[in-house]
Amino acid sequence: MLADIITIILIAIAGATNLALTIYVYTRNTKARLNRNFLYFGGSLVLWCLVNLLLLVFKDTFFIRLTYSVGTLFSLASIYFVITLSGITVKKWILRLLSVVCFFWSIIILFTPLVLNQLVRSVGFGWATVDGPLMLIWEIYILLMILTSIIIPLTVLKKSSDIRKKQIQYYITGEGLFALWVIIVFLILPLFGINQFNNLDSPATLFLVGFTSYSIVKYNLLGIKSLFFQALMYALVIIGIISVLLLLMFIGSSLLANKLIWPLYLIAIIVAIALFIIGRVFFIEKRDLEKTKINLTGLLEQSEKNRTEIETERDRTLTIINSFADGLIILNEKDKIFSINPQAEKMLGLKAGKLINKTIYSMSDFINAVPIVSVLNDGLNNIYNKEIILSKDVIYELSVIPLKLTKKDIGHLVVLHDVSREKIVDRTKSEFVSLAAHQLRTPLSIMNWSMSMLKKGDFGKLNKDQKEVIDRAFETNESMVSMVNNLLNITRIEEGKYIYETSLVDMKELINSVLNNYQHLIKNKKIIIEYKEPKDLPKIQVDSEKIKIAIQNLIDNAIKYSHIGGKIIITLKNNGKNIEFIMQDFGIGIPKDQSSSIFNKFFRSDNAKKVDPNGTGIGLFLTENIINAHRGIIWFESEEEKGTSFHFSLPIK
Repeated sequence: MLADIITIILIAIAGATNLALTIYVYTRNTKARLNRNFLYFGGSLVLWCLVNLLLLVFKDTFFIRLTYSVGTLFSLASIYFVITLSGITVKKWILRLLSVVCFFWSIIILFTPLVLNQLVRSVGFGWATVDGPLMLIWEIYILLMILTSIIIPLTVLKKSSDIRKKQIQYYITGEGLFALWVIIVFLILPLFGINQFNNLDSPATLFLVGFTSYSIVKYNLLGIKSLFFQALMYALVIIGIISVLLLLMFIGSSLLANKLIWPLYLIAIIVAIALFIIGRVFFIEKRDLEKTKINLTGLLEQSEKNRTEIETERDRTLTIINSFADGLIILNEKDKIFSINPQAEKMLGLKAGKLINKTIYSMSDFINAVPIVSVLNDGLNNIYNKEIILSKDVIYELSVIPLKLTKKDIGHLVVLHDVSREKIVDRTKSEFVSLAAHQLRTPLSIMNWSMSMLKKGDFGKLNKDQKEVIDRAFETNESMVSMVNNLLNITRIEEGKYIYETSLVDMKELINSVLNNYQHLIKNKKIIIEYKEPKDLPKIQVDSEKIKIAIQNLIDNAIKYSHIGGKIIITLKNNGKNIEFIMQDFGIGIPKDQSSSIFNKFFRSDNAKKVDPNGTGIGLFLTENIINAHRGIIWFESEEEKGTSFHFSLPIK
């Protein structure tokens, strides 16, 4: 009777513990495959403990067969769990075949006498039974299943990460102790006729529970890490110690009649409790040390990772700076030299080792850098593409870029761009254009003079057809002369020799003289000219020929790009300090996406090309340079298909 009570207590403790662990694990993460498989695994353990309790109550052949049948299902659940824990992939047909075999054994055990014939009697903690003809085969099957559940995780142990390796090791330890206990009390001892302990197989699940719980707490198995579970584990350890002591007390009382053994049990209990307390303190200290170690290791690893990333980024930045085609000089927040790339050293003949942490003005010790320093002496702001001439064929563009980090000034970047080749090419091109234009002027002038004589009838009167041909040739020649003059003007602008002679000029008379030259064209296109001029308009100091060219270009464009029968408004204003000229037409206008390029050399908008395919795109470039050379400003306002108004203002003084 006492044996039954102790057995019931042990099985109940094992079952309750398994149930608590199973429910807790599953509810922590119901979607994880590993947690779901643990639910099946733990559920089969709970069911196994339950049928063992029913067997103690009813002591019937059916219930002992039921324990064998559930134990078979438990072996299948353990296989599924270790496959998921190990992270290996098994073909579905293998798992299905294994499931079919397992369920086959469960049915054979439960409903036939082929494995277990009948229950004879209860003996101590076990049962005496009559085995069926398939008992040995079933025992071999169960043994293979148990060994498989241990071998599978062992195969992946070396390949696993450190954390997963620890998790698998603790599971194998618990599974191994459980398997060893079950094999001894359930398979080996009955072979020798010892059946007294075969009902103590289900309490052995405490080994599985204990080691699995420890792995959950220490190594976050099944994605669980909580103080509640640590407390649960300590409670299980206490319950396990008390249960084992009770079992030893009962076995000792049964085998030894000497009553004096009870004081020894009391001493053993006290020692066990003391050891547990000491072990718990040691465990907590060790755990805290481990946590501190892990935290420090994590911080060190993160610090090392950050350091590596910073060094990699630094090396990448230095590689980019050193590979730059332009010369770069980096100044720190105190405007002292922080870095000089090899290209800057080469361009200015610098030695970076002698200049680091010194002011930018210390570069004066290197003769090629003197022009750079003289520009920087005026301050580091508003320097962009400043042309620095070191010699006739060595020209650099200097730019200074402020460096900011989260709105804080951290220094400046001095950029030297070598434009020597571009300048040489431009100079060569300008010289070629100038030479070609001068060479063309003489024959064009002779042709112009010759055709003028023909038109006047110096060589006889021309008939109507001859006169039309000469007129057309004369107009074409005039266009060629105009284009050559424009090319010469561009060359002079680039050489800085465009404005020759200035004098006091009356802008009203200048505009009237230009308009007189366009009367024929205005009449042909039926253009209406509205000219507004103020009464008190002072004379201004300008190069009259160049201003005349600027006005001609604007009037020519206004007439050319106005519709037939259109209107042009010319306005002069005296603003006190400036005279403003406004040329407004209502023609094709300028496309918005092309307006930024309108003053570029040789540029023509798309709609202008359709109206006049033969234009050169030089007129507005010349006009802008003429106005700028007189220290005036020029701008325009335009809307496509609604017209354009060009403005320029010239200072009176």
